[in-house]
Amino acid sequence: MWQKTFLALWLTSAVTMAANVNQVSSPEKIAQDKQQWLAEQQTQQKQLRKQRENFLIVESLLQAAIKQGKVSAQTLALAEKLVDKNYPLQEEIDWLFFKAKMLSDEANEGQNRIDWTIQFSQKYPEIAKRNQLLQNIFEHYYQQQKFAELIAYAEHNPAQTLQNHCRVFSAQYQLLAEKIVPNPEAEQTTKSNSNSPELAQLLQKFDEFGVNSPEMEPNYWKNNDKLPSECNGIASFWRDQGFLTDEKIKSQAVGLFKQNAKKGLAYLSLNYSKQELSGWFNDVKNLFDNISYLPIFIQNQPLDHWNKAIVLDHFPKFIRTLSEQHEQPSFEMYQKWAEKYQLTIDELKEWKVSFISRLFDHNDPIFQLWRDEQLQELKVDSLTERRLRLAILQKAELKPWLSLLSDDAKNKQEWRYWQAKTEPTQEQKRLLEKLAQERGFYPMLAANQLNQPYELTLPTHPSLTETQYATFKAPLERIAELRELERFGSAKLAWVELQKAVSFDEKLALTQYATQQEWFDLAVEGTIQAKAWDYINLRLPNAYADWFEINLANKKIPQSFAMAISRQESAWNFQARSHANAMGLMQLLPATAKATANNANLPYGNERELLEPFQNIMLGTAHLAELNEKYPNNRILIAAAYNAGVSRVERWLQRADGKLAMDEFIATIPFLETRGYVQNVLAYDFYYQTLYGKGEKKMFNQEEQRIY
Repeated sequence: MWQKTFLALWLTSAVTMAANVNQVSSPEKIAQDKQQWLAEQQTQQKQLRKQRENFLIVESLLQAAIKQGKVSAQTLALAEKLVDKNYPLQEEIDWLFFKAKMLSDEANEGQNRIDWTIQFSQKYPEIAKRNQLLQNIFEHYYQQQKFAELIAYAEHNPAQTLQNHCRVFSAQYQLLAEKIVPNPEAEQTTKSNSNSPELAQLLQKFDEFGVNSPEMEPNYWKNNDKLPSECNGIASFWRDQGFLTDEKIKSQAVGLFKQNAKKGLAYLSLNYSKQELSGWFNDVKNLFDNISYLPIFIQNQPLDHWNKAIVLDHFPKFIRTLSEQHEQPSFEMYQKWAEKYQLTIDELKEWKVSFISRLFDHNDPIFQLWRDEQLQELKVDSLTERRLRLAILQKAELKPWLSLLSDDAKNKQEWRYWQAKTEPTQEQKRLLEKLAQERGFYPMLAANQLNQPYELTLPTHPSLTETQYATFKAPLERIAELRELERFGSAKLAWVELQKAVSFDEKLALTQYATQQEWFDLAVEGTIQAKAWDYINLRLPNAYADWFEINLANKKIPQSFAMAISRQESAWNFQARSHANAMGLMQLLPATAKATANNANLPYGNERELLEPFQNIMLGTAHLAELNEKYPNNRILIAAAYNAGVSRVERWLQRADGKLAMDEFIATIPFLETRGYVQNVLAYDFYYQTLYGKGEKKMFNQEEQRIY
C-alpha cells in the first residue's frame, strides 16, 4: 500500500511542482530538492498516520457511547481533544459528533436539538438528505407538544413520512379543537366541531390522505397494518363524523392490495369490514394469496372501478404464471374479461402485449398467425424487435418487420445495420460506411462487413490545472483517506457528490486524476456521471494490467479479452457483489471459484478472497481458460457462457442448427442481458487492443466468423 501512496503523492505533487520549474537546476540542486521533498512527504505521512489513529479512537469511543444510548459531556470533551481539524475526514468527524451530541443532556436544553439539526443540515445537506435529518424535527416538536411550531415548520419542510404527516394532522386537529372546546377529547366535541368550517376542511384533507396513504410510503405498509398512532385522535373523530364509508374502505383496500401490503389489508378487513363487504374482502384476500384465483374473482365480481383496478393490477402477474407453451394459447377468454370490465383501447393493448410477450415462442401455428397479425396492429417496439430476431433466426424476410419500428428504434445502430443488409449492394455499402464511422459493436460489425479496418476516434480531454487541483484538494484527500481505510462505499459517495458539483471538463480532468491514483472504479463512475461515452481511454482504464499479464501467461486467452470481461462484469469495482452473489472484478460465484481452483490446482479459502483483485483475476482468468477449452478461440461463445452458462450456450447452438452467420447468431441470443454482454465485451476487447495493445488489432478471428 505504501508504494501506491508514494506514487500518488508524487503524481499530485507534480501538479504543483510543474509551475515552479522555470530554470535549469544543477544535479546537486535537484538531489537536494528531492531529499527535501522526500523529508516533507515523510513528515506529512507520519502526521496523517497519527491523525488516522486518533480518528479511529474517536470513532470507536463515540460509537460505543451512542450504542449505549447516552453520551456524557466527559466523553465528548475527551473525543474533542483527539480531533485534528486538518484531518481529511472532517465531515465524518462532524457527523459522529452530531449523532453523539443528540444523545447528550445538552441536547434537551431549549432549542439545541432543533438548532443543531438545522445547522448541521445547512453545512452538510447531502448527509441530511440521506438521513432525513430535517424530518426528525417533527418528532421533537410533537413530543414537546409545540403544535403551532410544528405546523409552521411543516409549511417550509413538508412531511415525507406517514408518521410525520400524522403528526401534522394531529397538531392541526388539537389546535382547532382547543379553539372550540377546552377539552378536545370530551364527548361533546363531536357535535361542537361538526359546525367548524376549518375542522371540516381538515377532515376533508385527512380523508384524502387516508385513501392515498398506501401510495405515499409503500415500504411502511410492508411492516405495519395501520396508520401511525399519531393519527389515532383525528382518525377516531373522522370515523365519528361518518367519513368511513364502504367506498372509502374499498378504495383503501385497493391501494393496499396494489402495494402488496398484506398486514394492512388484513387489518382493514378485520376491523372495518361490514357484512355486505365480507364477500368482496374474501375474494380480494383469496386473490392476494393466490394469483391463479383471478378467473374466479372476475367471475364473482361485477364491474366497478375498484374491481377493475384490482384486475388491471393483477392481470400481467397472472399471465406470467402461464406456461410459455400453454395448452390454450388463445386470447378469447381474456377478451371477454376485457369487455366485462370495459377496458380502454390502451388498457386492452397492454393486456395483449403481456399475453403475447409470455407466449411469444408458442409452437401453435394458429397462435403464431394471430401473434403476427397483432404485432402489425400494436406496433410495440419490444415485440417487433423480438419478431425481428425470430426472422433472423429463421432466415426470413426482415423488411416487413423493420418497417413497423418507431423512428427511435429505426435509428438504433443494430437495426440500421440490419436495414443496410436488406438493401441492394450500393445502398448497403453506403449505409454500412456511414455506420462504421460511429462508436460501438454494430459499427464494428459494419466495418467487418465492408472488409475494412475499424478506426476509433479518441477525443482529447483536459488534465487538472494547478488551480483546479487546489480547489478540489480537500474532497480528493477525503476520498483518498476513505479508500485508505477501505471505506470504498463512502469514497464512491463522496466521489459522486464531487462529480455532480463540477463542469463537464472538470469531470473529465478529475476522472483522469482518478486513473492516475489507480482508483479505477471511480474513473469509470466519473465517465458515467459525465456521460462521456466517447472518451474510451477514460471509460476503459488499463487496470491491473500487470496482474492480468502474469495470470494469462501460458493461457490462450488474449489479455484485452480478459480485461474486457472484467470491465463489463464489475466496471473495475473490486468490491462488487451481484444479487446472485457473484463477487469481485470478474464477478465469480463462490461455487465457480471453488471448482475452478480445484481444476487448476490454485489456492482458494473462502469467498472473501474474491474481493481481493489478484485472487479474483487469478481464478477468473483460469475460468476463462476452462471455457476456451470448450470453445477454442471463440470469444463469442466464451463470453456468452461466462455470462449465461455453458448449458444455455449449448441450447442456443442446437437451436441455430449450423445455419447462422456470426452476426445472426449474436443477434438471436434470447437473453437481452447476454446479448448486450457479448456485444460489449467484443467492443471493449477491440478498444483495449487499440488503447494498450502491442500487436495487430483484430475485430473478429476466423473461428468466430464461422457458421453457427
